[in-house]
Amino acid sequence: MDNSFVLIVLLFAALATGGLVVNWIGLGRAMSRLSVSAYVEFHQHTNRTFDPYMPIVVIGALAGGVALAVMYGVRSIPGQLAAAGAVCYALVIIIGVPTCVRINHQIASWSTQNPPREWAQIRARWIRFHVIRTLFSVPAFALYLLAVMANASHQSWG
Repeated sequence: MDNSFVLIVLLFAALATGGLVVNWIGLGRAMSRLSVSAYVEFHQHTNRTFDPYMPIVVIGALAGGVALAVMYGVRSIPGQLAAAGAVCYALVIIIGVPTCVRINHQIASWSTQNPPREWAQIRARWIRFHVIRTLFSVPAFALYLLAVMANASHQSWG
């Protein structure tokens, strides 16, 4: 297998997981402490930054894991590890699109001076689902690393 392809897959996975973790540990925790007007403005600005970037890296990570699974052979240990990681990235998308992404689109249209009354519940829901999708992303990246290491180990023995 071409090592540059493997590095690209790992780069996409690292960027996807890193973006989600940074958003959880740094931005999400900070957003939960902001006043309503500051929260709305901050969330709107971060959406403009993250929304074009995250779909590319998460879908890239998912597609890369599928490609690794096929290239390693889905019946092999490395292939199964890559497939399991791809399933986790698929779950990131399945969880995130109807919750976090939908909420991002809602918040994009809010007024900083007159947000909806239930803004705090919406913020809490976004944070909750963001944490859940991030908790699938971290093992996904670890599974990709294990798949690559298992394949390298298998090749050195073979």
